Amino acid sequence: MDIQEATIGDLLIAFLGSARSTRAFYRILRERAFERANPKSVRTTLNRLQKQGYVENINSEWQLTGKKYVKKQKRSRIYFIPSPFKKSDPDHAIISFDIPESKRYARNWLRNQLKIFNYRMVHQSVWVGPGPLPKKFSEIAKTLEIETNIRIFKISKGSKIK
Repeated sequence: MDIQEATIGDLLIAFLGSARSTRAFYRILRERAFERANPKSVRTTLNRLQKQGYVENINSEWQLTGKKYVKKQKRSRIYFIPSPFKKSDPDHAIISFDIPESKRYARNWLRNQLKIFNYRMVHQSVWVGPGPLPKKFSEIAKTLEIETNIRIFKISKGSKIK
């Protein structure tokens, strides 16, 4: 419940019942808002979350499945790899990628990682720089489930991209 949506009565009861504890204040506000919620809309929302795999109904009690937590935990283990390349290293690779908007976090990680590797942007999703890329790069791409969205091309010795 947002504090702007609370009634004067809710704010007063939460203030008096919280004993100046911010956590208790917001807990009371949430409880009071939940009491006013339409039971039909709560059931509908819980059923939708169950179909998506976020909650499950065990013995008439709703519990989180941990699906969203696992995704968040997987994402938090992603880190940037220090560049093994020098600024003066010649260009040996072209990287092209097409990562959907639903994986924006992975796309931003990839762009920032390529900047760390001293790659230059040719186009929004086409980058040129030194290579070959470290094995850890492909491991993280697999973890982020974007390895099929990335294409790496090797530049032959006679070619040059400006």
